Amino acid sequence: MEDSLVKDYLIIKPSPKKLHKECNKDLWAVFKDNKLMVFNRKGDHSLPTLKDIKDHNIKIFNIQCIGELKGVNLMCGETNVEVKSSEIEYLDLMTLGKGQDELLYTIATKGNLLLNWLKLNKRCGICGSENYIKDSYNERALVCSKCGNTTWPRTSPAVIVAVTKGDKLLMVYNKLFPQRKYSLIAGFVEYGETFEDCVKREVYEEAGIRVNNIRYFASQPWPFPNSMMVAFTAEYKEGELKPDGVEISHAAWFSKDEVLKVHNKSFSIGSKLIQWYLENY
Repeated sequence: MEDSLVKDYLIIKPSPKKLHKECNKDLWAVFKDNKLMVFNRKGDHSLPTLKDIKDHNIKIFNIQCIGELKGVNLMCGETNVEVKSSEIEYLDLMTLGKGQDELLYTIATKGNLLLNWLKLNKRCGICGSENYIKDSYNERALVCSKCGNTTWPRTSPAVIVAVTKGDKLLMVYNKLFPQRKYSLIAGFVEYGETFEDCVKREVYEEAGIRVNNIRYFASQPWPFPNSMMVAFTAEYKEGELKPDGVEISHAAWFSKDEVLKVHNKSFSIGSKLIQWYLENY
């Protein structure tokens, strides 16, 4: 580990904002095989500080600056070595999402998005040459070493929707994700499509019904691998439930009691939509 991680970062890893002076309290979201390294101290999970990184001699690559948090630098990166310590755990994002610390989950999500961007854009999409990180404090971008093509972080928008019919909620079983059990309808926005049109299309394609009274609920970065999940509520308009049989094997109107039996609360936007239903119906 170099004595000054931030100094090296400033040379080769630009940030949208200048970093504060390097501090041992700087926080690091370090990933190994897409799992976040956290310290478990008396049951409380926390990110390692720069001091922790140095003390455990953790070698980090793909370093990026997420931003600032309470006056300290918030960094992310990857490591190839699993540190053996009774204090250290490696948690996947799904597990983090079901934990107790939403801030920790949010930081991990943002860090994972940045690292996915680096991994998915190592080479130019036009000529195939290697990309390098643009040396700029006010722009995060990758530039082709041969043709100069510039690549910025891209977000793939997706929608998720809570559809109600009277006092019941539409729940579907997606056979592509059996571990999630029943969930809400979701899907990616197509080129030239509005979010509202995407909601209508996804509900009709997957469940065979039409909806109206579509209202924006909230949004959340979704690092699987580079999405922005935009949540809506909607009301049943017409039609009979008919699962598409490709992704959705079963769809039904669930009462509050039935929803409670299948709902696993987490920090995900889908979970928050379901919680909205439980609190308002």
